[in-house]
Amino acid sequence: MQLKSIEIIGFKSFADKTLIHFPGGMTGIVGPNGSGKSNIAESIRWVMGEQSAKNLRGSRMPDVIFSGSADRRSLGMASVTLTLDNSDHFIKTPFDTLKLSRKLFRNGDSSYYLNEKQCRLKDITDLFLDTGIGQGSLSIISQGNVEQIFNSKPEDRRSIIENVAGVYKYKQHKTTAQKEIDQTTDNLNRVEDIISELQSQMAPLEEQSSLATDYLDQKKRLDQFEKQQLILATKKLMAASDQLKQTVAEKSDLVNKIYTQVRRDENDRDKLKAKLTQNRAKIDHINEQILGATERIQSLKSQHQLSTQEKSFKDADLKRITEQIKLTDKQIDDFQVKLTQSVDAGKRLSAKIAAKQADFDKLSEAQKANSVSVIESEIDQLRNQYVDLLQQKTDIKNQITMKSHDEKQFEQQLGSQQERINKSSEALGKLRIELAQKQAAFTKGQSNLQEVSEQLADLTNLMNTRKQAVDSSQANWLAALKIAEQAKAKAESLKNLHDSYRGFYRGVANLLKRKNQLPGILGPVSDYLTIEKRYVKAIETALGAQTQHIIVEDNRAASSAIHLLTKERLGRVTLLPISTIKSRQLSQTIIHESQGIDGFIGVAADLVSMPDNLTQIKGFLLGTTIIADTLDHAINISKQINHRTRIVTLDGQVVNAGGSLTGGASRNDNQGVLIQKAELESLNQSTAQMDQKLAENEHRLQSAKVELEKITASHERGQQKVFQIRQQIDALENQCQSLQNTVEEKQRELATLKLALKNSAQANQADDKSQLVDRQAAIDKQVQAVNDDLDHKRVQLANVKQSAQKFATEKQTLREAIVIEQQKMTQLQVDQAAINKQIAAHQQNRVQLLKQQDHLASELSAQVDAGTLNKQIHAAVDNQRALNATQSQLKATVESAQDHLDQLNQKIQDEQINLNNAKYELTSQQATATKNRQNLETNFSTLETTYQIEQTDLANPDWNWDEKQVVRQIKMLRTGIDEIGPVNIGAIQALKEVSKRFEFLTSQKQDLLEAKDHLTATMRDMDDTITTKFAKAFKQVSQAFSKVFVDMFGGGEAKLVLTNPDDMLDTGIEIMVKPPGKNYRNLNLLSGGEKALTAITLLFAIIKVRPVPFCILDEAEAALDPFNADRFAKYLKRFGDETQFVVITHRKETMIYADQLYGVTMQESGVSKVVTVNLDHLKAEVS
Repeated sequence: MQLKSIEIIGFKSFADKTLIHFPGGMTGIVGPNGSGKSNIAESIRWVMGEQSAKNLRGSRMPDVIFSGSADRRSLGMASVTLTLDNSDHFIKTPFDTLKLSRKLFRNGDSSYYLNEKQCRLKDITDLFLDTGIGQGSLSIISQGNVEQIFNSKPEDRRSIIENVAGVYKYKQHKTTAQKEIDQTTDNLNRVEDIISELQSQMAPLEEQSSLATDYLDQKKRLDQFEKQQLILATKKLMAASDQLKQTVAEKSDLVNKIYTQVRRDENDRDKLKAKLTQNRAKIDHINEQILGATERIQSLKSQHQLSTQEKSFKDADLKRITEQIKLTDKQIDDFQVKLTQSVDAGKRLSAKIAAKQADFDKLSEAQKANSVSVIESEIDQLRNQYVDLLQQKTDIKNQITMKSHDEKQFEQQLGSQQERINKSSEALGKLRIELAQKQAAFTKGQSNLQEVSEQLADLTNLMNTRKQAVDSSQANWLAALKIAEQAKAKAESLKNLHDSYRGFYRGVANLLKRKNQLPGILGPVSDYLTIEKRYVKAIETALGAQTQHIIVEDNRAASSAIHLLTKERLGRVTLLPISTIKSRQLSQTIIHESQGIDGFIGVAADLVSMPDNLTQIKGFLLGTTIIADTLDHAINISKQINHRTRIVTLDGQVVNAGGSLTGGASRNDNQGVLIQKAELESLNQSTAQMDQKLAENEHRLQSAKVELEKITASHERGQQKVFQIRQQIDALENQCQSLQNTVEEKQRELATLKLALKNSAQANQADDKSQLVDRQAAIDKQVQAVNDDLDHKRVQLANVKQSAQKFATEKQTLREAIVIEQQKMTQLQVDQAAINKQIAAHQQNRVQLLKQQDHLASELSAQVDAGTLNKQIHAAVDNQRALNATQSQLKATVESAQDHLDQLNQKIQDEQINLNNAKYELTSQQATATKNRQNLETNFSTLETTYQIEQTDLANPDWNWDEKQVVRQIKMLRTGIDEIGPVNIGAIQALKEVSKRFEFLTSQKQDLLEAKDHLTATMRDMDDTITTKFAKAFKQVSQAFSKVFVDMFGGGEAKLVLTNPDDMLDTGIEIMVKPPGKNYRNLNLLSGGEKALTAITLLFAIIKVRPVPFCILDEAEAALDPFNADRFAKYLKRFGDETQFVVITHRKETMIYADQLYGVTMQESGVSKVVTVNLDHLKAEVS
């Protein structure tokens, strides 16, 4: 056998389809670190069934799928196909070529294929079991395997020898046998516990059963005497029944006679009562009329009196109101006169106040014009003016003196200042232009910042929304993935349960495990049934243990199976030969009767499907069972068809043929073979749907993540742009502020220069000599004029002081007069307001009086005349008299009828007493007769139902027992039963059942003990086999290790040492070596290079003892120096004829010995490519 090729798609860094051919000899795979060359070895390990993601340098298995790169998206599937040449049939299979494939999807879904047909992982691992190239073997050696040899404990190194010895399958069988022993021990403990419990139950049950038997014997005798007593009592009742019938008839005739007379008298009484009632009703009606007439008379009289009084009162009120209206009119007129007088007086006062105020104002103006303080103020102003003029005159003299000196300096400064002004103006113009440009740029930057900020805000909102959506989607996807993984785990558990035949009886499971050894064994009934989900529970219940019956082709196959089970004591089974079994079915009558009844679903055989060749078996198992929906309907159907067949409900309750019921529920109801099979099918379907939905959701999630990454990148760019714009704006703002400050400074400088120039010019103009002389002459004139004004004001001040006292006196007099008149005016206005208020109140009162006057007038006009009321009173009195006469006549008639009625009532009362007495006697006799009849009927019913004695049988002359003797026996038996006390009737049956179960469990205990002994013996045999094979393999490997060590090290010695030779099942292995020129030492004391070379030496020794058809070496020589690496490569060439080597390396010493060389590169980041290397060029370069 050898490797032919490997095809890799989407595995780790091999994103594209990659095909590598392996010719004979040694194939090298080279490439730089990180190029992905070790992924080829891991892909071979993975396709051969590796289940540990850690061994593949991952945290979980989906990590082996290509996860994407900078330029490529991740893939959703990884696939590896390994082609092997098996023409020498190294692997025991008829195929010359083996094609192993494994696929893994990102959702965790995995599948295996053997020669392009889907298979199980177990099929792959079993294929390579103990061949030396399977999982855990040394057909794939990495640097980690080398390190593991010298880093592992001695006990862990024994697995290397066990692999060579091929004892893995024995250890598996031993593990299985140990589990079965543990299970058998647990079952045995449970059986012993149950047996002990049953033994403790049997003693009290035996005592209770003895008491119950004694009780039943005495109860049977008591029932016999009670039957005799009942027969005697019944005969007595029959004799008394006839006499009672005659007495009841006589009493009944007497009651009817008295009742007829009472009815006749009651009719006469009723007629008299009706007439009496009619007359009394007339009297009542007349009484009502008399009462009405009396009330009307009284009312008319009261109305007449009241009308007279009201008219008198209203006349007086009307007169009073008329007088009040007149008085009110007079008062209103008086107030109007007062108001007019007050208004006139107010006008006069106003005119007087105005005149006095005018006089006061004139005095104030005159006083103000001739005020002393004003004149004194004017004199002070003139004095100040005089002093100022003298000061100005002195200043002008000084200026004239200095003018000549300043004229020359001014001419020089004027030219210099004008030049500075021109330069400052030019610089200010340039600064203003630059400031305008910067301000325009600043405004544009702010607008751009606002626009970009709005875009960034939109991106932020979009990014947050998408991020929340991605987080939510990812959380939902992970939750769904967890549910899917749980469902798959449960489905895998159910599948393993089914494949290992757990849940089947021991005999069934053992036979199914060996069915490939026997011809004609098809499988259990459960494997060939197809059932709708709603019927699974019912069919499981209907079949019961029959689900584990095994279908075989014929009796020969059945005989062979039973022979094997008997010979090896593997258990018992029920076999269904297809050639022998005949179908069973219900009669058409039962089916026709059942179909029309509520709750009928169908015959069980019609509700399931099996292959056509198993139709007879389907009918045999289910052809006579009916399926109903509920227990109530099932009971009704069973009753309608006279309990002729079994009926099962959808929830697993059973109405058996004959009418008995089986039902209830237990914790293990959902562990049946069919229910587990249906659950597995449902889980497989659900997981497929979950996988599809997860893949769709994952694709959407990845798309959303890509979109979010784009949005995030745009957001970051936007933030960067905003930052840059803000920096530009801040710089422009600082520049603008600086320019503004400079402009303002230049403006102030220019203004200062211009002001200085202007002041200089003004000063020069103002200080002209001729102007100064003219100003001096003018000031002299002003000084003379001020002196004249001062003299005039002094004379005026003396005159004003004399008249000031007179003006003050007159003003005070006028002010007091004005205040007095104003107070009078205020009082006059208050009086006018009060008069107006009084006028309004009297006018309102007058309106109310007028309304009262109108109302009284209308009431007087509507009042009834007194004469009319007198006529009405006389008419009412006449009507009252007539009614009184009619009332007297009717009262006399009623009294006569009442006397007759009293006599008739007394007669009826006497007759009623007689009737009641007769009825009582009749009722008493009827009650006695009824009780007698009921007792008879009860006795007849009891005799018929309990003792099956008809009424005609009572005439038997032999049934004439001594009643006293019967009563005595009954009393004695009841006393005996009471002395026995409470009994448990069920103890009799319970004792039988417990005894039967005790015998059965005792038998089961013996079977379990025998099974345990058999398993223990089997484990001893396997231990012996493992010990023998291990010792043999250890010896061979140790000898080979010693020889290979000399070749690899060029001398020296080496050996393998058992840490515990007496325990070959658990002993560890120490490696002792003696390199050339050194002493023996443990492997751990060697240098790093020596350790690596020693470990490689051991691996070569193992391959020499047990050659493998191919071996993959993944940088196993990485730790060796160039000399030892060359020796390593040369040694590989020795095995070239027996073993095909694929060497993954980066050592040139190894490359030159390769017959075929492939290179692994990453021309594209993250994606590995395989290229062919020119060996001639490589060898030339090395040489």
